[in-house]
Amino acid sequence: MEGTIQPYGDNFAFVIPVDEILHTPDTPFCPIDPHCPCHEDQTLIAQVAEFVAQGLMTPDEATHFIEGRTI
Repeated sequence: MEGTIQPYGDNFAFVIPVDEILHTPDTPFCPIDPHCPCHEDQTLIAQVAEFVAQGLMTPDEATHFIEGRTI
């Protein structure tokens, strides 16, 4: 059987390592994937809205932050 390729099982998941962590407490919205669920997380968005209400961010800065573009 040497030299033959065995198929993967249906429960096998490929893991692709990345050099940078996409979601951290300081950057909860990832800049890589615009379709990532983080950009729709209502809890995180509410926290950003609170930053705007407290005057810590402008509405434009908040929009950029939620889109994953840093300020």
